[in-house]
Amino acid sequence: MSIKTNMVNCTAAALLVATLSLGMPALASDAGAFIGGVLATKVIGNMNRQTRAQEQQAYNSSQQAAPAPAPAPAPAAQTPEQRIAQLDKLAAGGYITPEEYKAKKKAIIDSM
Repeated sequence: MSIKTNMVNCTAAALLVATLSLGMPALASDAGAFIGGVLATKVIGNMNRQTRAQEQQAYNSSQQAAPAPAPAPAPAAQTPEQRIAQLDKLAAGGYITPEEYKAKKKAIIDSM
């Protein structure tokens, strides 16, 4: 619950106490009004705490309910033929130099 709502509730309780005691002399018999105001303040405070606890519980449960994103699947191991074909595409597109092509192709063949 927001601070603004708490302030409104406390103000309402204070106005209730003030209304009950306005225009009347302060007598021992008016102690009931004071105690009523204290009681009203406690009740409102308890209601505010309960509402905050319920909001926090709802927030926590919504955070737990959200599934975590699944990790991306690992790419399958390529065969040497697939790796050479990919290397050919890179060389044809001009992404690697002829020297790099020869070195990579030799490394693929040597790993077989």
